[in-house]
Amino acid sequence: MLQLFKTEWLKIKSYRTFWILFGSFFIFLPSMFLLTAHQFMRQFEQIAGKSIEAAVLKRMFSSPFVFPNTWHGAAWFGGMFFVIIGMLFILLITNEVQYRTHRQNIIDGWSRMDYIKAKLTLLVFFVISTTIMVFLCGLICGLLFTPDLSSAAIFENVHYVGYYAIMATLYLLVAFLVAILVKRTGLAIVLYFGYVFVIDNLLWLALTFRKGQAGYFLPLESTDSLVPNPFKPAVIELRTVSDLSLLITAAIYGFIIIYGIFRYYQRTDLKT
Repeated sequence: MLQLFKTEWLKIKSYRTFWILFGSFFIFLPSMFLLTAHQFMRQFEQIAGKSIEAAVLKRMFSSPFVFPNTWHGAAWFGGMFFVIIGMLFILLITNEVQYRTHRQNIIDGWSRMDYIKAKLTLLVFFVISTTIMVFLCGLICGLLFTPDLSSAAIFENVHYVGYYAIMATLYLLVAFLVAILVKRTGLAIVLYFGYVFVIDNLLWLALTFRKGQAGYFLPLESTDSLVPNPFKPAVIELRTVSDLSLLITAAIYGFIIIYGIFRYYQRTDLKT
């Protein structure tokens, strides 16, 4: 598998678009997270002790930028910007179809399964590298903005970083499936964005109408719900489905998508 990844790396290391999009995540996430944290904490401190209403409001909206909540905040912000990596993954896959690189790999001795495995190693690279950045953002932000580090439970909610990694994996698997089915870069990206931002949310709204829980079992919602909006008060959270149920659901969807990708690529005509 390592050799497959090395081959993939040789393909992309000189690709300017890769560095622009990949680098964008590592620039936008920490800069926006820390900037938001700075502004939020400044406002947060200004309302402290000014009135009873302000005190109640402060208790309802616990800061997502101090330990141990910072892990939740970093994971949620990471999910917001991860769509950039999804777009990049689609671009890399569809470019190979456009320029017939995938056929050349097989001519040079790869099997069809080697090609899919190589792309999965790239997927793992994206997940691991961005997860490390999410972890660092949470750690640095917590160290900067937590008032009393001596009494803080620093790693109490660090599992949210793991939830982010699961969410990122499923998002990239969906991107992978869209890319190999559609093949055309522009259309694949439009369909991916349309599903992520429009179709998925509309289905969730329809299925959670009147406190229904079915919407949380949608492919992307099963992981999105593991990292809810940290600015939303817990008292208005409608989800009653357990995290374990969502993790199992996400794993099932992941295996189905991977199986579908392998089966499709075994049968598809590489000339098209």
